[in-house]
Amino acid sequence: MEHTDVIIIGAGPAGLFAGFYVGMRGLSFRFLDPLPEPGGQLSALYPEKYIYDVAGFPKVYAKDLVKGLVEQVAPFHPIYSLGERAETLEKEGDLFKVTTSQGNTYTAKAVIIAAGVGAFEPRRLGARGRGSWRVRAFTTP
Repeated sequence: MEHTDVIIIGAGPAGLFAGFYVGMRGLSFRFLDPLPEPGGQLSALYPEKYIYDVAGFPKVYAKDLVKGLVEQVAPFHPIYSLGERAETLEKEGDLFKVTTSQGNTYTAKAVIIAAGVGAFEPRRLGARGRGSWRVRAFTTP
């Protein structure tokens, strides 16, 4: 078993920024993500598209935002466990144990789940929405 202070499930924008804050507090951390590179859907689906809702940027290419987030977290020496999906999460004493699709087991005192919408599948509630809004519940696959 490999141990860090924190395991961050999800290496998309939210996970990368969480890593920055974990690193600022002097803690060791590991990113765990099923995709082969950090950035989540921004890297996988639309790296060449603009994003318009990031504070401080009127618009920024998705790939540039990911590059900046990876550079921002780099000084804290994160461990990247990419291409691995978190399969189980168990509490053992004062540690959390995460087992992955690759059969690896990681432990930490804290786990941050920043899996994003891509890790969930929409399930209709059967309730009518208002206007263009759709009411959905999300469940893990």
